[in-house]
Amino acid sequence: MKKKILVSLLILFLLAIAGGIFWYWQNQKDVREINKTLPEGVKVAKSLFGKDYTVVNKIDGYEFKVPEAWNGIKEIEYISEVTESGYTASSIDLEGAEGGSTVTVINKFIIEDRDVELKNWAESFFKIFGLIGEFSGEKIGEFEIMKTTEEKHLVGMYVVFFRKNQTIYRIINGSEEFIQEIILNGKW
Repeated sequence: MKKKILVSLLILFLLAIAGGIFWYWQNQKDVREINKTLPEGVKVAKSLFGKDYTVVNKIDGYEFKVPEAWNGIKEIEYISEVTESGYTASSIDLEGAEGGSTVTVINKFIIEDRDVELKNWAESFFKIFGLIGEFSGEKIGEFEIMKTTEEKHLVGMYVVFFRKNQTIYRIINGSEEFIQEIILNGKW
């Protein structure tokens, strides 16, 4: 009798493990599809429970959580270093799965001049590329930022620049709140 109970418990235990593996496999299906298009060193991770999506960019050394309101990522593209008009940047372009203001661009610029002021750098960048915007500064978390809206070419999108060491990041999105959420929940 004891042997039958032990065998039954073992079978139930194995079924529970198999069910858990199947559930995990189905839960991560969207992330597996997205990651197929990304280079090694860039990936999207999804929490085991819940719907937290994180973009991990080991190539450029940062990661950030995707705003929860997007309910995941519809598409994502990594663009390795491109140089134009004296600026070299890598980029992650992504679109959230649902909602408004989901199209986001995050650029990483390596700068040579450690003493350059962020506002001067951002204004110079806008001028060189023919963008128009009045910059204002504020603080988000540990970062001093320069922000503006660009009406001429980016149809009113918010553009935020912030700096960490010799890196300047630029985030473009239609929502200040989403940009703030990305910065605060990121490891830059």
